Amino acid sequence: MNRKRLWVLMFTLLAAAALLVPQIMAQSTTTGDITGTVTDPAGAVIANATVTLRNSATGATQTATTSDRGFYRFSFLAPGDYTLTVAASSFQNASRPVTVVLNKVNDQDFKMSVTAATQTVEVTAEVPLLQTEDASVTTNFNEQQVKLVPNPGNDLSYVAQTSPGAVMNTQSGFGNFSTFGLPGTSNLFTLDGMNDNDPFLNLNNSGATNLLLGQNEIAEATVTNNGYSGQYGQLAGSTVSYVTKSGTNQW
Repeated sequence: MNRKRLWVLMFTLLAAAALLVPQIMAQSTTTGDITGTVTDPAGAVIANATVTLRNSATGATQTATTSDRGFYRFSFLAPGDYTLTVAASSFQNASRPVTVVLNKVNDQDFKMSVTAATQTVEVTAEVPLLQTEDASVTTNFNEQQVKLVPNPGNDLSYVAQTSPGAVMNTQSGFGNFSTFGLPGTSNLFTLDGMNDNDPFLNLNNSGATNLLLGQNEIAEATVTNNGYSGQYGQLAGSTVSYVTKSGTNQW
């Protein structure tokens, strides 16, 4: 292969990577995504439909427009309850509640109904149990679960031991737990997106001065195993993410 062809190949690969990275990195360890496709009763996609997302706690709204393929996406969403509303010309409006959780893409497809009058249809839907976007195994703990799970030492790393594949360390060795055979030194802890590992042994913080404490200030915790997609990195074991509470419109 001559030098000119090598340069062309290299630039082609870089351009493909630039298009792929925004899709991979749409999530983070402190947010989640909502995606979906809007179609008509026959299954044909609806382009230029208006999709509005409203935060139930704060009232903040975002708006997106479906692409030529009827696709929409809301990225970097704070965990919590939202309401999705879809409006398109010659179709009746559709609305449903949606829950955003950490490190997950929530698929919300809409099949619109043709109508001459403008109406709003309330659809109740639960978060699907099957994660179809990637191969990671994710366990989410909401505020009430973090608060009520028995935790004698008030150590936040304890919630990770209730996730699938986790084994508590009751003998010698480093770390409080291991997952799927990987050692405790392979686990990554983040608090509001910042690493919260002990820098010397690469373990969860512990000891008299740097305990990972404070379960009353946590809004949500997520334990992700097999996290090999773009938004994860650094360590191959569990990625344990914590998000602290934030304000809403209610006291």
